[in-house]
Amino acid sequence: MKKALLLFLILWTFGLQGQDSLFPKTFTSMEHKIDSIVRVGIQNKAFPGAQVLIYKNDSIRLNKSYGFHTYDSIVPVENHHLYDLASVTKIMASTLAFMKLYETYTIDLDQKVAAFIPLIKNSNKKNTTFREILSHQAGWLPYIEHQNTVRRKNGKLKNRTLSPVQNNKFPDQLSDSLFIHRKYQKKIMRRIKRTPVEKIGEYRYSGLWFFLLPEMVQRLSGMSFDQFLDNHYYKPMGIERLTFNPSFNFPKDEIVPTEKDPLFRKSLVQGWVHDEAAALMGGVSGNAGLFANATSLAKLLEMLLNEGQFEGKQYLKPETVKLFTSRAYSESDNRRGLGFDKPTVDTLPSERYPSEKSTPESFGHSGFTGNLVWVDPIHKCFMVFLSNRVYPTREQKALYELGIRGKILDVALQED
Repeated sequence: MKKALLLFLILWTFGLQGQDSLFPKTFTSMEHKIDSIVRVGIQNKAFPGAQVLIYKNDSIRLNKSYGFHTYDSIVPVENHHLYDLASVTKIMASTLAFMKLYETYTIDLDQKVAAFIPLIKNSNKKNTTFREILSHQAGWLPYIEHQNTVRRKNGKLKNRTLSPVQNNKFPDQLSDSLFIHRKYQKKIMRRIKRTPVEKIGEYRYSGLWFFLLPEMVQRLSGMSFDQFLDNHYYKPMGIERLTFNPSFNFPKDEIVPTEKDPLFRKSLVQGWVHDEAAALMGGVSGNAGLFANATSLAKLLEMLLNEGQFEGKQYLKPETVKLFTSRAYSESDNRRGLGFDKPTVDTLPSERYPSEKSTPESFGHSGFTGNLVWVDPIHKCFMVFLSNRVYPTREQKALYELGIRGKILDVALQED
């Protein structure tokens, strides 16, 4: 009787009735620390809101939304809301797609990319290998600012590029009120073909090849880029809130806006990809375009953490995951894996990317809109951080200055 009374008092004192553990002190400590870090970010206008998910030792330890869609504090962020992933698309779509092609069609990483993409067969990119381009040392240009070519000097749209009216010539939508000419994607491809190649073998981050990958997927598999991803990963894994062009499938108030675009779209960008080049591709691109919530991304990251396996099904071979998430050129200064980013290790702990405690085996990717996904196999941990740090403009740099993402990751890694 005394033991039963003592147990009741313990439960009542700590308010833990119905929880799996009587004393989840570690979880509480982690949550309080992360709450504090995120709160500082919001107060300093690093971002108006965020989602944070921490997975460690085979379970989700934290899955929480903070703040609001915008600084007017009208729409609170909820766990099912969607964020623009920006360059996180490069691993959660493009690299995963290529890994499946690599396994299915026995592609050699030292094969020429041009053997699979006819566009560049007779260009200065004809000798680029998959290993070079995936690790960002092929010498390709980082980016092309196509948005600077779609308006005249007087601000009016060029009639062969964009239209405020949808019709047969302008079928694809890139904002609430703009539609793209049906031939503009080919123009983007021709521009990529003509770009210079410089300093091959040196690290130079480039997103251009990721625009070409969807065509390679189509040629080999017979499926569109988004269909291929749905068939091989998203649908069989039960992922429901990971998509291109979310405006076609979700209400606006479930999609977190990004930037008030003063130049290109001249409106608040919400439900359409923030990246201008991806927008001009119709929203489905290999460099950017995916939208998701943290819960959806967690399934893909859990699969990668578990060497290609998720809920008993093997989606990728363990050796494929290991190869792509390891440094491609371990003897060089290039820290990158194949598609995946890797941590800096040859620096002072306080200067390390993405965080002080990340191990050399860890991998992930960041996104321009304010995101970071990071997996650390040594700690059996991964983090998803989603935000819209570009609201109201991309000039907002407090996310970087405060080191928000690295601090959250360090908390996750050091807590048991």
